Amino acid sequence: MTESTRTSARSGTRARYANGERRRAELVAAAFRVFAENGFERLSVRQIAEAIGTSHTLLLHHFGSKAALLEAVLARREEIEGPGRLALMENRGLLDTVPEVMRHNAEIRGVIRLDVTLRAEADRPEHPAHDFIRRRDADFVGSVRTELERELDAGRLRPDLDLSVVARQITALIEGIQVAWLHDETIDMAAHLEAFMSLIRKPR
Repeated sequence: MTESTRTSARSGTRARYANGERRRAELVAAAFRVFAENGFERLSVRQIAEAIGTSHTLLLHHFGSKAALLEAVLARREEIEGPGRLALMENRGLLDTVPEVMRHNAEIRGVIRLDVTLRAEADRPEHPAHDFIRRRDADFVGSVRTELERELDAGRLRPDLDLSVVARQITALIEGIQVAWLHDETIDMAAHLEAFMSLIRKPR
């Protein structure tokens, strides 16, 4: 094999890989929309593929199983949402960031619906997202507590609070107000979180 032939073969391999990754990303985005509208539990691979507009064999070729597709959807959501939240937290602190995140969430109904639906479906240990949801919840509560400690050190938080309790209260309020908002979009989620943050702020 000549050097030009090898170079052409490598270029062809890279192109096929890039095309495969692009197609996989397209399928993940489409699956996200399907799960947000219809949930995950009651859909078969064939039904998901039909809703996406592809074949179930292609879906299985890229992901192997329905559970693996769900994991890809959840991972992609975190890739999209995570960095922005982290940057906002570092710049403004927890007390100001959480209401801002809720304003953003009011613009992504599909994301919130998917989160609420999966949380309800994944309460059973055998659900493919069960462990993911448990890990994410634990990480979320832990990160909120860490940020509360930063707020306390900065002198913005009341010193008489049990931070572990408050961390759980904040995460529960976020989850609960999002469920309520899905039923009634006139609810101002950010305003409710701002009201709670005002209760735990250190008086100026």
